[in-house]
Amino acid sequence: MGKTDDRLEVAVVVKFVVRAVVVSVLVALLGLGVGASVASAATFPDVGASDWFYQAVDALSEVGVIQGTGDGTFRPYDTVTRAQFAAMIVRAVAPPATVVEPFEDVYSTDWFQGYVASLYAAGLVSGTTPTTFSPGLGLPRAQAMTLIMRALGYQFQTAPQDGIVLDIDPAEVDAWLAGFWDRGGIAGVHRPAAANAVRLGIVKGTTDGRFMPSETLTRAQAAGLIYRALFQPLTPLITFPDPVPAIPHVTLQQGSTGQYVALLEQRLAALKYVVGAMDSTFDEALRDAVRAFQKVEGLQRDGVVGPMVWERLMLTAATPGPRRSEAGTRVEIDLTRQVLFLISNNQVIRILPVSTGAAATRTPAGHFRIFRKLPYWRESSLGLLYKPSYFYGGIAIHGSYSVPTYPASHGCVRIPYWATDAMYPLLPVGMTVDVYY
Repeated sequence: MGKTDDRLEVAVVVKFVVRAVVVSVLVALLGLGVGASVASAATFPDVGASDWFYQAVDALSEVGVIQGTGDGTFRPYDTVTRAQFAAMIVRAVAPPATVVEPFEDVYSTDWFQGYVASLYAAGLVSGTTPTTFSPGLGLPRAQAMTLIMRALGYQFQTAPQDGIVLDIDPAEVDAWLAGFWDRGGIAGVHRPAAANAVRLGIVKGTTDGRFMPSETLTRAQAAGLIYRALFQPLTPLITFPDPVPAIPHVTLQQGSTGQYVALLEQRLAALKYVVGAMDSTFDEALRDAVRAFQKVEGLQRDGVVGPMVWERLMLTAATPGPRRSEAGTRVEIDLTRQVLFLISNNQVIRILPVSTGAAATRTPAGHFRIFRKLPYWRESSLGLLYKPSYFYGGIAIHGSYSVPTYPASHGCVRIPYWATDAMYPLLPVGMTVDVYY
């Protein structure tokens, strides 16, 4: 269960068809833990009959595999700790009782000491280091799949299910995981178990197609896994899940190159962010496109593509819609998100990051039209403006070498210098410019 070995194998197998045996063994083991009484889900005020985990909690609490907390609640959405999960496994599979274990962070006065010692003595658990167990840490979902499948394998040694084969063809592992966007985050050591758990119907993932391998289990999820794997007949899937694109688990930033940069360019361009050249190179233009995306999505505006950016790009992001409805081609500038939308017939066709007026020189909000354009660098008293398109007095949309992620101009709307030559002819005199917060 820890980083050094992560073993939580089951030495004593309890047949799920003879649950009375579990209850009798539990009585002998309760002295090793807190000693809470056997209950049913109906006695937990925070577990209702409409909850997806009600059946699992009801069945496992009835035989004492799971217990409530000190205040009589189950707390289904709390993270299940390593100590709590160890207790659940001991109550389910009943290894021999003992109090001998080597962990410096597990004390004789701890309620879970007997459970941890029992698992360790049976060779079913190790620590996060040779001398520490880390009882308060959570259990990642991918790791839990390995532990559950090992437990199921031991159960099958004495209580196999007719027609069910636990061995999985290594060549099929990727196919069984292909339905999860975030399958790339499942570590290689856990992939066969995760795929087998999917194949056997033990785990399905989230409703939006994620496995969430690094997320820690909740108490309800732990109950559901134990119940489906060890106390219910298995129902293997017949066909592989429909494949979906995988969310890359790489971090990209300016200077990165390669296939994932190409994927980033393609996805951002499809969402109408201006990315510059499609050359598989994370350059200044692509950095600005990422920043624009982060602004629209309400993410940190650092221009770095990490897990959250990938998840939004691959799962939920869509091209934003315009604020107003008006025929023709026009511009909207969102002062809050610091982005410019070029719109044609009420469809956003280009998105650029901008930097508008700082607090002392705010860009005015309102409904304007472009009335003057200069196809060159203009030197004003406040600085250089590249190819300005004026829409209110001396305030213009213009190119700049400096487009920070926050309002920093003297009132104008700065767009990146590299994007200005392409944008300038798309902003004709008379075009509507709507500026808003």
